Amino acid sequence: MHEHATNALPDESLAADILPVVLTASFVVAIGVCGLLLIFEKSGQFAAYSIPALIFISTLTASQRRHMGQTQNAGLIISYTYGLVPLITIPVFGIVNNPVIYMAPIGVGLAALLVSPDSASVLARLYGLLLIAVALVFTTPLTDAIVPVVSALVLLAACSLLSWVSAYSVQGTIDWALETGYKSERRELLLRETQRELERALFERDRLNLRLQQVNTDLERAKLAAEAAYRSKSSFMASMSHELRTPLNLVIGFSTAMLEHPEMYADEPLPELYRNDIREIQQSGKHLLQLINDILDLAKVEAGKLELQTTTLDVHPLLIEAVKAGKTLIKSPSIDVRGEFPEQLPLVIADEIRIRQVLLNLVSNACKFTDEGEIVVGARAIDNALEIWVRDTGIGIKEEDQVRVFGEFEQVENHDSKQQGGTGLGLSICRWLVELHGGEIWLRSSEGKGSVFTFTLPCVSVQMQGRSSAVIEPEEVAVSTKA
Repeated sequence: MHEHATNALPDESLAADILPVVLTASFVVAIGVCGLLLIFEKSGQFAAYSIPALIFISTLTASQRRHMGQTQNAGLIISYTYGLVPLITIPVFGIVNNPVIYMAPIGVGLAALLVSPDSASVLARLYGLLLIAVALVFTTPLTDAIVPVVSALVLLAACSLLSWVSAYSVQGTIDWALETGYKSERRELLLRETQRELERALFERDRLNLRLQQVNTDLERAKLAAEAAYRSKSSFMASMSHELRTPLNLVIGFSTAMLEHPEMYADEPLPELYRNDIREIQQSGKHLLQLINDILDLAKVEAGKLELQTTTLDVHPLLIEAVKAGKTLIKSPSIDVRGEFPEQLPLVIADEIRIRQVLLNLVSNACKFTDEGEIVVGARAIDNALEIWVRDTGIGIKEEDQVRVFGEFEQVENHDSKQQGGTGLGLSICRWLVELHGGEIWLRSSEGKGSVFTFTLPCVSVQMQGRSSAVIEPEEVAVSTKA
């Protein structure tokens, strides 16, 4: 709330609106009093004419103050004039039968309305004291003044109290109105600001929507271009792989014939010097053929053209084959290659050729990177799946490299891996093949301690076929990362 002091105007605008009317009425009163004095033949009593003269001069002075912007001073002059002028009439007309002495409340009311409630109270007290004093001086006998004075004082007190109460009531109403208006203005400003912010937000939303549409269009174009490039790459890889396999097979075939079938050349064996070179040609050709086969498999998988020839499969022979293959691939006779799986395992739904490819790939990697210790091929039934793993005590894989080993063309950067070479497609193809079977493949490894590659295949039944035997768990090594 806006607080107003008691000696301040209740509302400057209200006083400014009322004051011109009061001043106009005051001029009319001054002229009217002169007319009454002439009518009642008081022309010889010059003191009587001092009353309208005083009213006229006060009104003129108050009007000048109003034009100067001093509204409160103008109201003070006119209200005190009407509050004190009745005292001047007592020496002229006496106090008995003088109705003018009862007009002081008019000045009190004007003071409350134009100045302040406190100013009206001061005027009322001042008029009361002066009325008693003037009555004592100019009234004889004194008893004649008691009734008029008491009546005037009672009327003055009632008017003063009523003016004070009314002024404060009006002031409270004005304060409430001002506060309400202030709140309304504030709400209007807030509403306008909110409206501007909403307009800005809508504009920004429209701009972002247009930008989003443009980005979506660009993304769609980029996606179509990427898919076209992907298909082109896969088609190129597949066609080039087929074109390269034919001459490579000839190279491998003739080199094998020259080494293993001398009867094709009139039973004349080649000199040892030539045999060593041809043996290098044969091994390099086989290695290159394996890389081309990997690329061809990857191209088929990415193009969605790799079809699995699934059947009900017993993986026990494949595990034995993997262990035997590992024994032929190890770099040192001190490395122990063995199996950890029962004689009877649950049947799985799988492609025998592709599962053999996954096992041989994992065992081959283990043999490449293991210089001592052991390589273990294991399997066991878990829930409705068969879990197969290859564990080694090789160089292991760093934790930061484990998340990318199953990616395409990814190789762990270390000295041993650079020596062994490769395209980085083996584990990627394993992941694709396992996932095509509906299984999972993951890695647990610790650098310098070894690795465990594990994959699962869905079982035909979780019931073991025949007698089951204990299964040795793979070693728990540092970190587990699922591709």
